[in-house]
Amino acid sequence: MIDTITGLDVFSPFTVTLRLLFSIVAGFMIGFERERHFQPAGLRTHMVLALGACLIMLVSIYIPAIFFDTNPNSDPGRIAAQVISGIGFLGAGAIFRFGFDVRGVTTAATIWTTSGIGIAFGAGFYVLGSFGTILLIVILQVFDKIETRLIEKRKLRVLKISFNSDKLGANEVTQTIERFDIDVRRVSITEDVEKKTTEIVIDARMDQDFNIGNLFEKIKSLGNIYSVKIE
Repeated sequence: MIDTITGLDVFSPFTVTLRLLFSIVAGFMIGFERERHFQPAGLRTHMVLALGACLIMLVSIYIPAIFFDTNPNSDPGRIAAQVISGIGFLGAGAIFRFGFDVRGVTTAATIWTTSGIGIAFGAGFYVLGSFGTILLIVILQVFDKIETRLIEKRKLRVLKISFNSDKLGANEVTQTIERFDIDVRRVSITEDVEKKTTEIVIDARMDQDFNIGNLFEKIKSLGNIYSVKIE
């Protein structure tokens, strides 16, 4: 079996080294992009991942070639297939909750795709692996900006307000909040009759650059406010 670039046998040390280097470079490029966005899985993670996937693919190719005489039914894709399913657990580790937001989903998908790129280089598909690397970086870089322009990103926040129920009504508080440019999803009102205290909990989506200070000042200007908290 001859390598498409080196023109040497796939068992040649030079061919093996070249495939490993291609996978490392691909992992570096993808990991560098993730590192710039302060993601939990960055430069070294993607480089190691691509290298590992390439190594496993090479082993998948070499084992049937070496043991074909004793095991003619060997399948080079069997071990590589386990990489794709196993990488899912690693990708899940990159997903985490930050307040009420879920982050790392794109990085998890990137980890899974990088393993595919490593497998492609390990199998000797240089063009496929190179184009996959380029397209993945284009999606992460270019479409990130397009997504920001086309889709309005809003964060889920929880606003808690406690006030004197004898001197201030719940409707007055909620109407004041609704005058701001926020998307109110749920309103919960709890009243303590003995202490004459009412607590309003509002789940709402706000723009990333929403001025919370103005909202706080407007609420406090109503008077008889005990506490205002946002999470």
